[in-house]
Amino acid sequence: MNVEPASIGDLPRIQEAYAEGRRRQLECGTLVWPEFSDASLIAEVRARKLFRVMDNDVMMGTFSVAYEDPAVWGERERGAHVYLHRIARSPSGTSRGLLPAVIEWACAHSRDLQREGIRLDTAAASRQLVAYYEQAGFVVMGRHVIGPDPALPAHYHGTEVALFEMTFPTSNV
Repeated sequence: MNVEPASIGDLPRIQEAYAEGRRRQLECGTLVWPEFSDASLIAEVRARKLFRVMDNDVMMGTFSVAYEDPAVWGERERGAHVYLHRIARSPSGTSRGLLPAVIEWACAHSRDLQREGIRLDTAAASRQLVAYYEQAGFVVMGRHVIGPDPALPAHYHGTEVALFEMTFPTSNV
């Protein structure tokens, strides 16, 4: 699998992946993403913060990145990580290999930027996802209830999230 910046032409497939994510969230009874506007996704494409995961010519999934996340991480935010958001698999794809491909890319990207590691969050009520991220090598750094914040969509307000981090040793070269 290969991680690449998303393009505006990818929007229909990205919207399908997010629709699939919302469907799965509803099935699990956890926080459900709102529909993301094309305008907001185009802004992420232009900022080179929205990515697609490809397996040959098939888009397997999508995700976005941030380089700080004070709205979710609060006082734990240090500007030292790459943050992964909205990891979603395409309805036509399989989840097998998607997260490892995202993690591998994010770790390399984080090292390129001389960051300490990668972080992500998920609804704490999603026990299956919490266990999945732990099995993938993330460490639970705590839980946080998100208060009203104009930097975040309203669906996050009042949600308890589990905070995850994956760090790697820095070289002493």
